Amino acid sequence: MTTLRDILLSEILPSVEKPSRYLGNELHSVHKDPASVKLRIALFFPDVYELGLGNLGLHLLYHLLNGLEDVWAERAYTPAPDLEAVLRKRGLPLFLHESKEPLGAADAVGFSLQSELTWVNVLNAMDLAGFPVRSAERADNAPLFFAGGPTATNPEPLSPFLDFFVMGDGEEAVVEIARALMPLRGAPRLRRLEAVAAIPGVYVPALHPVEMVDGKPFADARVKITRRVVGDLGRAPVPEHYIVPYTQLVHDGLALEVLRGCTQGCRFCHAGMTTRPVRERAPEAVAERIGGLLDATGLEAATLVSLSTCDHSRVRELVGGAMRAARGRNASVSLPSLRLDTFAVGLADFVSGVRRSGLTFAPEAATDRLRAVINKNIPDAALLAMAEEVFRRGWEHVKLYFMIGLPTETEEDVLAIADLCARMLAVGRRFRRDGMLRTGVSTFVPKPHTPFQYAEQLGLEETFARQRLLGARLREIRGVKFGRHAPAASFIEGLLSRGGREVADLLERAWRNGAGYETWEERLRIEPWQQALEETGLDSAVLLGPRDPGARLPWDHIDTRVDPAWLREEWARALRGEPTPDCRGGDCNGCGVSGGLPGECLEMRRRGAAAAEGEVPAAEEPPALPVEAVQRMRFRIGRRGEARLLSHLETAQAWIRALRRARLPLAYTQGFHAHPRVTFSTAAP
Repeated sequence: MTTLRDILLSEILPSVEKPSRYLGNELHSVHKDPASVKLRIALFFPDVYELGLGNLGLHLLYHLLNGLEDVWAERAYTPAPDLEAVLRKRGLPLFLHESKEPLGAADAVGFSLQSELTWVNVLNAMDLAGFPVRSAERADNAPLFFAGGPTATNPEPLSPFLDFFVMGDGEEAVVEIARALMPLRGAPRLRRLEAVAAIPGVYVPALHPVEMVDGKPFADARVKITRRVVGDLGRAPVPEHYIVPYTQLVHDGLALEVLRGCTQGCRFCHAGMTTRPVRERAPEAVAERIGGLLDATGLEAATLVSLSTCDHSRVRELVGGAMRAARGRNASVSLPSLRLDTFAVGLADFVSGVRRSGLTFAPEAATDRLRAVINKNIPDAALLAMAEEVFRRGWEHVKLYFMIGLPTETEEDVLAIADLCARMLAVGRRFRRDGMLRTGVSTFVPKPHTPFQYAEQLGLEETFARQRLLGARLREIRGVKFGRHAPAASFIEGLLSRGGREVADLLERAWRNGAGYETWEERLRIEPWQQALEETGLDSAVLLGPRDPGARLPWDHIDTRVDPAWLREEWARALRGEPTPDCRGGDCNGCGVSGGLPGECLEMRRRGAAAAEGEVPAAEEPPALPVEAVQRMRFRIGRRGEARLLSHLETAQAWIRALRRARLPLAYTQGFHAHPRVTFSTAAP
């Protein structure tokens, strides 16, 4: 009998763009006999493979679940438009990557919600898999569809569609969920939902009490769902293996979390407010794990992941150890987030070695007054000193992220972005005449569980007007490039981020009107959403409008461990322009986290007080690598089976990574970003 796997591999994948996205047999992917397991779980990233495989959280959950003998966790991603069109035309279901069986073969399907812009893809995935999008309409034997991740902290717009949500850190919770569901395979939906509802941090909308407020349904806020927190990051698991892609990802290389949480207190920042307190991984453990993962994968780069890596209390040891582990394997290390100071510039200098292209910073606002409002406590003088240090050290360009539409913003604040860029560039060009500045200007979107959850968001027309105002001024400055986020994307994000259950109808209507792939600017369309607003009678001005700090909020039943009263006080301090200091190494600000996690908070503040940055050591010389080959070898290679679906460049990359894993004494090009001296023949026709 012809299976879905046969059809995919022989008829469909050879005809789509980048079939390597869908092979599912990458190095370190896990394959089990479905008859030998008691539970099958699909981990679904609702965006394309190139974004999804780089998600560290899913790597971790994948290997944690597959470490359980009786569980098989497989992956699934949003198919690219060309594959989706073929599947729909032929009436074929969305599939699991490893087994190539229909998504419905899984007992549970978990979505990673990283952005509101992927919510439409969640509905589309369920439909493409052959299931009704509304949970109440699905059959009793259907898989349980659930979600976790950052935007799950306001689950209400998705609550009619998903069966349950996981709040907070997922490492322990997902294992508890698997163990709860294993003995209930084939049991009625209600029994399975009752089992997961008993797990701390799990929210089951169908079982949660509901009350009506002003004619709208609200989850009963007296019954709290408390965010899960892994207290000791040093004891938290890290991926033992890392799936090695064939194709190039948006974020290539391996990632390792070195610090979780942030207490800088930026009032707009959802991640900083919902991941407290700060927990660290020891530098020694990071270096050891980086070395092991590079050996096992052959990857060329490692990223030290956190919200603010520079805030690690032992950051010099952390970066130094990681660099030694990576350079001993001819790999590089990168930092995804840099603090706004000269110390961070020195740290980036140390990591980069001799190759200095660009550095990225996020001042977010261009005046001291507005930075006090958002609690980004860095004066103009420090920003200018940072720019001087960047260009003095030989960097080519700086990218600066700003937001427009922040609370209390005026036209002067918008134009100040151009003024600050001009001053920073003038300072920098004293040291580098060809230095450049690039800007990334996005529209502020208020987020739940932050002090700015009460703020108003700019509408579409006002967003365009402020972008035009700023763009005209920036174009007058030679050496500054103006980059901006699509206003339509921020508009859609704002419609969803603070919505209640009534927004579920808007989401579904937009999807049925053709919305999808909202994270792709080239495919983003505002028309399905505008049509959905008309069809549902919802008013965008209300959805984007201000919230009364004393009013009921749709997410009040979700306890992120930060006190709502403290968020209201921070909102009041913002309107008064009063900053709040970072509590690491200082006095407690009373955010509420210490009440539920006193040990973690105490340890965080102890480490913060003991931190001493000092000077960043000078960049090390690159390791001496053989320049001339002692022996030249020629291989004749071929591609058989599923490997025939790889492109020439993908085949070349797979071979180079295999040679790196073998630790063969290859000749390398010279410098801090050395590459093996391997040459391939021309591509096969």
